[in-house]
Amino acid sequence: MFSRLLRTLGSKADDSPKEDSATASPGDSFNHYTDTVDTIKQLKREQRHDEAESLLLWCIEQTEQEDAGDPAPWYYKHLAIVYRKENRYDDEIQVIERYLNNASSPREDLQKRLHRAKELAESG
Repeated sequence: MFSRLLRTLGSKADDSPKEDSATASPGDSFNHYTDTVDTIKQLKREQRHDEAESLLLWCIEQTEQEDAGDPAPWYYKHLAIVYRKENRYDDEIQVIERYLNNASSPREDLQKRLHRAKELAESG
């Protein structure tokens, strides 16, 4: 999955040895998780949800490792959107709860989204 994503993104212009694309990660193409926003939007527009999911999960891991207070909610929200589009309500619930567990001041829109995801999971 990462290999297709990395082919889409292109390779870095340097002389360093290239990793095998099967073991490559988004960190090989991006300097920081905030550099991924346009790519994530493009992947979502093109309904390439598997690739968007992989990239968003990497971003979430990166934002959780930062020592800058609350994690960046944008990545959790957009992964939740991808999951909702695929009717993966349990995954949506899990990623939102992950955000809520890591945020000292959780955003209200994600709390509402969690409530709705739970309703959809119960009815589906």
